[in-house]
Amino acid sequence: MKLRKYMSAVFASVMAVSSIASFTASAESYGKGDIDIMVLGDSIAAGTGLAKNEYNYGQLVADYLGGDVYNYAVSGYESSETLAQIRAFDSTKKAQLADSEVVVISIGGNDMISYATESLLDYAVQNDLLAEGKTAEDIPAKKNFKTLSQFLDMDKVKDYTSNLLNAIKFNDKLDSIYRNITYTDKQSNGSAYAQIIAKQIIPNINEMVEEIKAVNPDARVIVQTVYNPLQFTAEYEANLKETVSASYYSAYVQFKTIFNNTTRRFSEQLKEVEGIEVADVLADISSEDSSGQKYGWYFTGMQGATSGSDVHPTQAGHTAIAVSVLDTIGETREDGGLLALTFNRLENKENYPAYALGKYNKFAGSYILGDLNDDKVINSSDASVVLEQYALSSTGKEPTISDNMMNAGKITDDDMVDSTDASAILAYYAYTATGGSGSIKKFIAEN
Repeated sequence: MKLRKYMSAVFASVMAVSSIASFTASAESYGKGDIDIMVLGDSIAAGTGLAKNEYNYGQLVADYLGGDVYNYAVSGYESSETLAQIRAFDSTKKAQLADSEVVVISIGGNDMISYATESLLDYAVQNDLLAEGKTAEDIPAKKNFKTLSQFLDMDKVKDYTSNLLNAIKFNDKLDSIYRNITYTDKQSNGSAYAQIIAKQIIPNINEMVEEIKAVNPDARVIVQTVYNPLQFTAEYEANLKETVSASYYSAYVQFKTIFNNTTRRFSEQLKEVEGIEVADVLADISSEDSSGQKYGWYFTGMQGATSGSDVHPTQAGHTAIAVSVLDTIGETREDGGLLALTFNRLENKENYPAYALGKYNKFAGSYILGDLNDDKVINSSDASVVLEQYALSSTGKEPTISDNMMNAGKITDDDMVDSTDASAILAYYAYTATGGSGSIKKFIAEN
């Protein structure tokens, strides 16, 4: 059955931190540089999994603020690697960092994944759960959930956890991993555990902040919490429960619960770090409605896939993260820009969770630059509206569209709506009609 095939990858569900294409490091301009941002960190920040015509949250934020974005996030990076990257910045990147009012960092997930993977693979070796033909000697030194998907035989795991005693042992192993990742000295016997968050991730973040402040003392450093992708609809969970053994389902629930608690503990510890601001992506993406439904499934590619389930944010996920970052920055614009265009193009925006939608509406703006007829696209029709209004103003007549729509027509810097703006819209329309991507602000900035 489809669900059973899907569940073969559930314990390695975060395995999709792997070979999906991601955005390359880049510097892009979205206007006058009102607020420039630098984005650092892992695959989430890099935009892994997005299509070519989709936008990562760094691009959405930069367009909204009308500034430049320097995105140097790298898929798979752990906190130590991002720290080393900052320390190795050349003069160009240091100059960009010095110009950035905001530095956004997505980090920590891979540190936790790396530790959990190594622990699970050790357990798999001890209990004969490796895939056919794989040995302990084959396991690479640097591990992630892709490694787990390659080396762990999920059919063996299902058979193993179908035995109640083995399921209990497996649950104990998961609990041990959780403690080693999340415990601090505040917990009883906390010093007996590895404390991956407290002794590895947080110290590296502290050093990142020091490196950033050494170049740009006034930079606002925003660090994201880690969201939980292992949240599914009630119907999906019910169907799943019918397709697997009770012991296996119990182990799955334990895995999911521990993953959820780990992300919460990371958020709690991150909020105690001095010198940073926290974008609470976990709260936004993993929000809960009045019925208890949580929405990690909506913002990722997890639910419904038969294989290769992807924990990375979809376009909806990047929209939500962009709003979380903007909410942390605390500045709104009347021009909703690429953020509003992207939201309106979402195929399933009618299912956008209420909590995240409420936050999005704070930043949706009252118009979209270039969209004078409010149809959520920018094309020749908008240029025609510009020319109509220009003809009216040239003969001393009042405009026939709202002030918001007039503002949408002010493409150039002269605060007027005239033929120059119509030409800019037509040029942008021709650019997008032939495969070009990006916002009209970015197009104008580059042409």
